[in-house]
Amino acid sequence: MPGPHTKYSIELTEEQVAELTHLSRSYTRPHCQVQRARVLLLAHRHPDLSNVHISQEVGCSKEMVRSWKQRWCQEGSMESAARAGAPRRYSALVRAQVVALACTSPAEHGKVYKRWSGEKLAEVAVEKEIVPSISPSTIRRWLRKDKLKPWRYHSWQKPTDPQFVQKATPVLDLYEHAQELAEQGELVCDTDEKTSIQARRRLSETEPATAGHPVHVSDRYERKGALQLFCALAVATGLTFARCYVRKCFADFQSFLLELFASALCLGIKVLHLILDNGPTHAPKQLGAWVASLELAFEVRIYWLPKHASWLDQAEIIFSKVQRDVLTPNDFPSTLALEGGLMAYFEQLNRHPKPIKWTYTSAKLVAKFGQPSQSQLAA
Repeated sequence: MPGPHTKYSIELTEEQVAELTHLSRSYTRPHCQVQRARVLLLAHRHPDLSNVHISQEVGCSKEMVRSWKQRWCQEGSMESAARAGAPRRYSALVRAQVVALACTSPAEHGKVYKRWSGEKLAEVAVEKEIVPSISPSTIRRWLRKDKLKPWRYHSWQKPTDPQFVQKATPVLDLYEHAQELAEQGELVCDTDEKTSIQARRRLSETEPATAGHPVHVSDRYERKGALQLFCALAVATGLTFARCYVRKCFADFQSFLLELFASALCLGIKVLHLILDNGPTHAPKQLGAWVASLELAFEVRIYWLPKHASWLDQAEIIFSKVQRDVLTPNDFPSTLALEGGLMAYFEQLNRHPKPIKWTYTSAKLVAKFGQPSQSQLAA
């Protein structure tokens, strides 16, 4: 379709035609470059075609056709021009100073709050005359690029037990070889208790979730007493043995162990490797002698976890599941109902037991803290 005479006529060499033809058929190059190649080829092969007709054939605007014909005639280029953009408002030094500020404690600058936010950083940056003014969103964008989140925190602690490696090494070895030991008739069992589980009766009935609304739980409740949950976890199989008690003294722990020793978990075993923490309920100074006084069909070997090392206790993982699945939200009319719910949950777990995939080994521990001496291990 002929049109008005165009100001910029396109004349291409054979090499340019071959290159643009290849580009116009490409499925991997940017679409804008494919369009530009088609525009130039149509303008070269059909010099009488108007810009409007070429734009309809290519699928772009006539202004784009005019612009790229002009660029080709003047510069012989299909590349996009560099965009100038707005001038940089803040220098690299200002940005570095703000990021460095985010890596300090607010207390170092006379502030009472414990964590930074974009607004607080902007306020202190102005006070310190780092910049006359700055928006919190700009600071958050800078920190996001540097993967800094000073408004978040993660709790941690260093080992406080002087015999940390000596105590943790045999426990980690038991976790690593629990399956092999089970085949030899030796049971690795992690035992602990979750204390003071309250039975809270909500004053208004809990309502199930509806479209657009979560589960509704009343904030007001009546306390109906508390229970202590004792649990033993068979590391190799994931089977659990749990009981609830009103108290959490050594006598209750003794009763729990007697039931554990007589349970199906310990049926036919030769050795029970019992892993415990140093809680007062376990009576570390008395437990060994008491167990030795029992007439059991198997040997019991007790392993004490390092102090303040609950992350080594696999039973804590079970308690975390209990908290999420049964106790949140807490809505039980009595301690009897609470105990029934907990026991039903453990019965369900034992129908489909799953061993915990423990990946932290004694080799990783020794690589970080060093190898304990033989005298320390003997102690």
